[in-house]
Amino acid sequence: MTVETLSRPSSSSPLSVNHQLSLVVDLDERGSFRAHVENALGRSIYEFSNEDPETGHPDADGLWLVEFGFMRHARDTDGLLDYLQSMGIVGASATLVIQE
Repeated sequence: MTVETLSRPSSSSPLSVNHQLSLVVDLDERGSFRAHVENALGRSIYEFSNEDPETGHPDADGLWLVEFGFMRHARDTDGLLDYLQSMGIVGASATLVIQE
């Protein structure tokens, strides 16, 4: 089982400031992968991982977004953006780039 967390913007944050989102990879080593998506204000709006929440070990099934075909690989920004838009997490005009 992989982990994902959704953080809704607070009511005080302007939603239309900038639709530029960044994919930030927090960990990618020894089979573990953890990343989050930040909005233009630097706030995390979505987090995902292939780590088991109880043990912290990589899940044998891998990253569920890849396993179920939403993303081609862990850094697939197009697939992740399509998923976030289809779930109503971000708007249709949002863009997503990987932060290096």
